[in-house]
Amino acid sequence: MEKIFTSVLLILLFLSPSLAADLTVCVACHNNDQPANPILDGQHAKYIEKQLQDLKKDLRIHAQMQGIAKTLDDKQIVEISKAFAEKAWSNPTPKIDPSIQEEGKNLVRKGNCTRCHGSELEGTYNIPRLAGQRAEYLKTTLLQYKNKERNNFPPMSSMLNRYSEKEIGVMADYISRLAYQE
Repeated sequence: MEKIFTSVLLILLFLSPSLAADLTVCVACHNNDQPANPILDGQHAKYIEKQLQDLKKDLRIHAQMQGIAKTLDDKQIVEISKAFAEKAWSNPTPKIDPSIQEEGKNLVRKGNCTRCHGSELEGTYNIPRLAGQRAEYLKTTLLQYKNKERNNFPPMSSMLNRYSEKEIGVMADYISRLAYQE
C-alpha cells in the first residue's frame, strides 16, 4: 500500500507539484496510525471542501487545521478534496458486541441519522460518510457538536442534545464498525 501511495505522490508531483506537497502534509496526520483523526480517503469531495473552507474562515475551530487551511487557495482546496474523494475508503472488519450493536442501531434510529447521512450512513455530496469512520474521531466530533464546541453545522448540536456521553460512545463504536460498499 505504501508503494502505491508513493507512486501516486510521484505522479502528482510531476503533474502538480503543489498538490503533491499539500497531500503529503495532509497524509502526515490523516493516516492509519492516527485514530483520533478522520479518514479522508473516499470521503465526499464537497464535504472535505466545505470543512477546509470553514477552517480557513474560522467557522470551524481546530488550531492546526485552521493554520493549514489558511495557506491554501480555493483551487488547492478543490484539488485536495477531489484527490481524497477519488481514493478508496477502507472498510472495517465488523467485530462488535451484539448488545452494543443493537443499542447503537437504536441510537442511530432515535437521532434519525439516516435522514441526512443516508440509509447506510454513506453520506452524500456535502454530507459526510460516517459508516466505517474511526470511533475515536466520531465520539470526539459528536461530543464537540453536543457541547457546542463545534458550530459549523448547528442542527447537529440540537440533535445531539438528547444523547448522554455514554450513548454517544456506543453510537460511535457502532457506526465505526459499519461497512459500506459503493
